[in-house]
Amino acid sequence: MSSNGSYNLTVDGELRYVVQWFEEWSDFQREDFVPYLVSYLSQQAGGAVYVNGLITAMAQINPGQEKPMSLFQCRVKLFNEWCIKWPEEFKAKLLERLEQTDSTLGERIRAELESATKPMNGSLEELDSQLTNAEATRDLGEESAPIALIVNAEPVMVAANAIIVADED
Repeated sequence: MSSNGSYNLTVDGELRYVVQWFEEWSDFQREDFVPYLVSYLSQQAGGAVYVNGLITAMAQINPGQEKPMSLFQCRVKLFNEWCIKWPEEFKAKLLERLEQTDSTLGERIRAELESATKPMNGSLEELDSQLTNAEATRDLGEESAPIALIVNAEPVMVAANAIIVADED
C-alpha cells in the first residue's frame, strides 16, 4: 500500500479485476454494464474522456439523493476511470475474456459494436456517400441542372376540379 492509502494497480491488474467483477455480476448487472463496455470498445484512441470517468447516464443515477453508490456502481465508476488509460490492444483482450465468461452477452456486445460503427440513417457520412456516388454517375461533359436533395417531402393530392370556397364573416 502506498503512503496515501491507495493501491497501485498495473493495467493488467485492473483488467483482471474487471473480468472478475463481470464473473460475479448477475445477468441484470451484466446487461447494465453493456452500454459502458460498448462505449469503451467503440471509442477511438484519444477520444472523448468523460467527466470524472463517468458516462452521463452514470452521473444521473441518483440525482439529489444522499444515498451512497452501490458496489456495482462503484465498480462501473472504477472501470470508467481505468479504461481511459488502458492501451488500445486491451479492447480485444477484454472482449475476449468477457466472451469466455458469457458467450451470449459477448455476441450481443459484438452486434452493438457493429451497429455503432455503421452510419445512422440520414447521417452526414451517409449523405456525403450518396452525393459522391450521384456525382460520379453524372456525365461531366453535358450541361445539366445541379443535383437536388429533397428532405422530408410529403405527398400532396390535388383534385382535378378544385373549388375554392371563401369564408364569409
